[in-house]
Amino acid sequence: MERLTSIFDLFGGIRPMARTLGESPSKVMAWKRAKHIPAQKQAEVLEKGIAAGIALTADHVVFPLGRPSDVANTITANPAPVACAPQDEAQRAGAGK
Repeated sequence: MERLTSIFDLFGGIRPMARTLGESPSKVMAWKRAKHIPAQKQAEVLEKGIAAGIALTADHVVFPLGRPSDVANTITANPAPVACAPQDEAQRAGAGK
């Protein structure tokens, strides 16, 4: 399920989000530019957002601009098998030295 609304939109913008979290607007803007909320702040953002009546989930905090749409394309249901070449006699003999 993809979200079309970022966490910043759910808070009403950068300044309202900063006010709710007790952070400076420049710090919240830096999070938006970096496309992530620092791990040490994620629980606090989730807690304060829910307390403010915003319908947030952990997914919003981990993926503040929305889950990348190409995730489904990078994960394959049937990964290709990995082939390993057997060691020849010389390699086996040298392994114990």
